[in-house]
Amino acid sequence: MATQAVTSPLIIERRWTQTEFRRLPEGPPYYELEEGELIEMPRPRRIHQAIIKKLLVALDQYLTRQPIGDVWSEVEVVLSPTRIYIPDLSFLLAENMSRFANDDDVAIQGSPDLVVEVVSPSTARRDRSQKLRAYQQAGVPWYWLVETEPLLITEYRHTAEGYLVNQTAAETFAPALFPGLPLPLAEWFADRKDVEEESHE
Repeated sequence: MATQAVTSPLIIERRWTQTEFRRLPEGPPYYELEEGELIEMPRPRRIHQAIIKKLLVALDQYLTRQPIGDVWSEVEVVLSPTRIYIPDLSFLLAENMSRFANDDDVAIQGSPDLVVEVVSPSTARRDRSQKLRAYQQAGVPWYWLVETEPLLITEYRHTAEGYLVNQTAAETFAPALFPGLPLPLAEWFADRKDVEEESHE
């Protein structure tokens, strides 16, 4: 998720509660809440959108065949009263669907079973460190960190010792959470010169 700190003094000089966050006008722009601070979410770049689309379609097709849960793109996840994120993708197992059960719900309450964040230049530090720690502390079982240059997925698994790298894939990614679902990363973008060019912008 592409991010940047909000520069308005009205936002920087105050702490926001979850109630106040909920009262913000519907975006764009969209925001995340990081320990009471608003973080503005700029529009993602083309490569970012292409990767999310490929992953979402593949997961949605898999879950149609194997209805073990559901996946969403860019829904709010309330990790704590002062920390609300909008992961690129969020997944809940069927037995945990009560965390996002009602049609009127606008956010997953608590930890998804999987979150996916696609790294871009403006989000790299936050996705690799701050968000990784936050998801770990919240007990999110699986975290996929998707690098765009080069295209690479690191799969983190939550353990008693914290997050451990379960695997790193650049050619074909076989996620542990979804048996029998090979994701052909190299094949997806073999002929995408536009994606490669934009990753260098």
